[in-house]
Amino acid sequence: MKFLVTEECGKLARWLRLMGYDAAWMPGRSVRELYRLAYNERRVLVTRNKRLRASSLFPVVHLTSPNLEEQLRQLIHERSLAVDDEQLFTRCNLCNVPVEPIEKSRVKDRVPPHVYHTQETFRACPSCKRIYWAATHWQRAKQLMATVKASG
Repeated sequence: MKFLVTEECGKLARWLRLMGYDAAWMPGRSVRELYRLAYNERRVLVTRNKRLRASSLFPVVHLTSPNLEEQLRQLIHERSLAVDDEQLFTRCNLCNVPVEPIEKSRVKDRVPPHVYHTQETFRACPSCKRIYWAATHWQRAKQLMATVKASG
């Protein structure tokens, strides 16, 4: 399932990416452009914008809360999303591109020395070249996902 998340929901787009979902976020687009993209790319349009109407051409989810946890719960419920631990952290948080494993030796000069010495597994975005590793934010993200999953 692919998403097109409107401008006011950028934080949600990042979290969908953390969950492993393709979540395009394109601020500054007109309603017409959003509809065209949702239709052409077969994306679920996710919004809090009441001006965007449901369509028979593509699904629209109107979020009812500004709260991230509640937004995630609503999407999980309405779209039957899986929260799969194997898919967590498989996309670039910035580019929305799937990340790829990278050898530790290739990141030595690209990560802080402490990170290099304490981590064994790294992933890189082939688009922006950002390096990812399992740090404390991964545990916090997994805890949030477990909370949302359990209450959904």
